[in-house]
Amino acid sequence: MEQEHLLEEGEEMIEKVRKHWIVYVNDFLLHAFGCFFFITIASFLASRGNSAVNGLFYGDYGAMILVSFVLLFWTSFFYAWTKNYFDVWYVTNEHIIAINQKDIFERDEAFMELVRIQDVFFEHNGFLATLLGYGQLKVQSAGTEQEFTIENVRDVEGCAHRIMELRDKAQGNGGEQQVASGV
Repeated sequence: MEQEHLLEEGEEMIEKVRKHWIVYVNDFLLHAFGCFFFITIASFLASRGNSAVNGLFYGDYGAMILVSFVLLFWTSFFYAWTKNYFDVWYVTNEHIIAINQKDIFERDEAFMELVRIQDVFFEHNGFLATLLGYGQLKVQSAGTEQEFTIENVRDVEGCAHRIMELRDKAQGNGGEQQVASGV
């Protein structure tokens, strides 16, 4: 598995917390629209009958310019996809391991022990997020450590409840869950 190097001895993976599929669809549609818009504008300008524009967009250089812009849009799409796909939390029986993909070759890894978790917050922002069940998930710990935040998590409410159950189990109490909702 891809996360085995992050686990300590005796630690087992419980859940991967990833972003909702709507994030990838949104990125795809934005980039596809950008490609379509650029090609439409180029075709419109070429069809206006201006010989300088026709030569630019229908000659060898025009094809090269169009292909370059389409490649630029798709490269941008794969960059956005990579950043979203590799933002992930691994929830184990002892820790939450948050991996934040900052750039293509730069990422942060942070660990939070389940016994140190104080609060878990989730929030649905908007109609679509509420309908599809995705949103923002925040986990705060005791002490001066940072809070963990991940945006656009699928089944955000279920993830929050499962993390609190694991926290209660790790602390040895089966008391009431204290999950805060920002709905």
